Amino acid sequence: MPPDKPSEETLRKMLDIQWQDHFQTRAQTWKALEITGILAVALVGLDWRIDNRIVTIVASVLLLLVAQFGVSITLRHRKVEVTKFRIITSLEKQLGVADESLQLPQPISWWSIFDPRKSNTSLFILRTLVIIQLFAIGYCFLRLR
Repeated sequence: MPPDKPSEETLRKMLDIQWQDHFQTRAQTWKALEITGILAVALVGLDWRIDNRIVTIVASVLLLLVAQFGVSITLRHRKVEVTKFRIITSLEKQLGVADESLQLPQPISWWSIFDPRKSNTSLFILRTLVIIQLFAIGYCFLRLR
């Protein structure tokens, strides 16, 4: 005997949970960018205030690492987003409210950053994090010359 189909109420609750997970994941991705941006400003402020080569190097390396963690988080969260939207689409179909014209988010990779034909929120965040990494490297080299 096949298992009973979930009720409409159950499907709606599951849909709500999936959307909440998606929004929480997206908020965490933005938070990683926010923290990285704040650290970039802190690098410049700290360097101007203290004017110590070692502090500049340590702060630059820290910024570079934090930005790399942000890149990793963003790439991982994009995979989560793709999975969540597959589940959301399935639940919407079961509820009869699916918009068939919508496309699922496409997976992205490190190399997607350099493809100007691609544009989405995750890529914006990735590109910004890479720019911050380049800033950290460039700032360190320029200040230490």
